[in-house]
Amino acid sequence: MPILIRLLSTLRYVTLRRQLREMRKIVDSLSPSTRSAVATLTMGEIQNAARAPVPHLYGSQDVHRYQPWGDAASASFSKARSSVAQLKLRGIALWLAVVYHETREMPHSGLADLHREILGMLGMLKGTYGAASPRGAVEPWVS
Repeated sequence: MPILIRLLSTLRYVTLRRQLREMRKIVDSLSPSTRSAVATLTMGEIQNAARAPVPHLYGSQDVHRYQPWGDAASASFSKARSSVAQLKLRGIALWLAVVYHETREMPHSGLADLHREILGMLGMLKGTYGAASPRGAVEPWVS
């Protein structure tokens, strides 16, 4: 059983890593004002997911309480690749929120590393990572 769990977590890590690389390219192509809008949308999605009974399944169509992940990351990733601006922004925000909750407090090192990268991407969107904030200090994204 531990081998199967390790295999599944590795496959999920590879999938999310590939999606994260492409998501970075999508976010890098956004204007600063659009990034700020995505940051606001993402914060709302993270908070909405946190209020859900099972946060890592937030936004999934096929929901079974004890499954390790839902289909929301794949669906929102497809939306983020859309040419329709509103759909793209919503897809980015939902993907970040779902992957944030899915990788949070994971015991597997690859998924924990992925969570840290998601936090860095959230900080970059908010404008607190990689540049000084207006008050000169870095503010936490999520408490």
